[in-house]
Amino acid sequence: MEVPITELPITKPHHKELKTMVYTPFNHIQGKNGSRWAKFIRETGADHLLIVAIDAAKFTHKAILSSFYGDILVRPFDFDASLSGFELVKKKIEEVMNAHEIEEVVVGIETTGHYYEDLVRRCHQEGYHVRVVNAATTSQERQALLNWSKTDNLDLMAIVQSIIHGRGTSSELPSGSVHNLQKLTRSRRELVDERTATQNLIRVHLDHVFREMQGKSIWKNGKREYVKPFSSLFGKAARYLMRHHPHPSDILKLGKEGLRALSIRENLKLRDHSIQILLEFASNSISRSKDKVEADIFLLNQKLDRLDLLDNQIRVLEKKIEDLFIQTEGAVLLTVPGIAVNTGAELYAEMGDLSDFDHAGQLIKLAGTNPIVKQSGGKRPSHYKISKQGRRTFRNVTYQVGRSLSVNNPALKEKYIALKERGKHPNQAYIAIGNRMIRLAFSMIKNQTLYQTNQENYVLLTELKKKLRAANVQLFYDRYVLSNALSSA
Repeated sequence: MEVPITELPITKPHHKELKTMVYTPFNHIQGKNGSRWAKFIRETGADHLLIVAIDAAKFTHKAILSSFYGDILVRPFDFDASLSGFELVKKKIEEVMNAHEIEEVVVGIETTGHYYEDLVRRCHQEGYHVRVVNAATTSQERQALLNWSKTDNLDLMAIVQSIIHGRGTSSELPSGSVHNLQKLTRSRRELVDERTATQNLIRVHLDHVFREMQGKSIWKNGKREYVKPFSSLFGKAARYLMRHHPHPSDILKLGKEGLRALSIRENLKLRDHSIQILLEFASNSISRSKDKVEADIFLLNQKLDRLDLLDNQIRVLEKKIEDLFIQTEGAVLLTVPGIAVNTGAELYAEMGDLSDFDHAGQLIKLAGTNPIVKQSGGKRPSHYKISKQGRRTFRNVTYQVGRSLSVNNPALKEKYIALKERGKHPNQAYIAIGNRMIRLAFSMIKNQTLYQTNQENYVLLTELKKKLRAANVQLFYDRYVLSNALSSA
């Protein structure tokens, strides 16, 4: 049974006023975020704040209304994840505001999947002050109560405690081109992962049908050597043969002349050396007869169909990403050797709006690639593994960026080699290079400057032509190079 609002008094803590306290803007122990929250509390007054904690879910949300001092004004209640449910929350908020001298409403919402996003937008439209709380923060609040249980009510209380302690962020949800680019790049990453999984399944079925088509270890000059008939198992020639002539008996039936004629007719570009290896492997294959592997051949064709579909979807998506990315401020990253369109778009999308960041170190912490430092008692600090407390998607992109730059960027390749010589594991070096790129990207995007290098063979136009379609190269050139030349003239 819900307790009437008027029967729940708002208590005030008894403390002496600290008249000597001097508040300096943006000098809070929790940084800029803490300073903004402290300023908001001082200007509004804790007595005039209403805290609304919401535990978001797919179909049914749960909420609780509390004072800033932790007094429960409306006990936990359920509301459906639709406009009618939100109207119920608004009604209860209005009742509390009418009963007490409430000036500001602070809504604390835990980041549960993507279910919280619509609530955040609606609350912003109503003029509520929204604080988004990470699930790890509420987990720590529950542990602080020495209670290992987890229920919806405990989650709500943990959100309230997090808001009172100034946890969470007040930044709005990403929107515009950055938000769209983030959705597109994450979708592409999912499709690429699915394609990799499909390729692995193709290999499994091919193991039963014609294992040697993937390659074979042979003795050559007294040493073991791995020989493959195709440079890529998923190139045009290999795919055609897997689909139309997957079994060793099919290859032997075609023979040397048949394979050469097939290559000319279908433009497979099979070399004589590849044809010879393919026939040799087919004649010595350990595979069972074709009628015994019919199921695998059928499934192999299905997986090839799926692979073709995924390839096509990825190509279409990559064109969309390129066209959108070239119009954003992050396009300057394409001037960096080793940063391709998809890599640069992913990095820029995960970095998001940079207006709320003072330095690149905050972005590195957001990615969770900042090293853990332990120091006590005047001893020298020790650096352990990375924190992994940020966004996993951002962290994965940072690793991939570092890996690409360690191979394709001459300047950063030297840094990578130096890290390896210092005894760093390759993965540690990739993360270090990735963090370095975040710092560089932060500066380039903030100042809208192009990549500067002493590399002798670096030509900006050549670098762009390797990455962009002709129309987008011209668009980039007009936007950054030609416009700067005209303004300086």
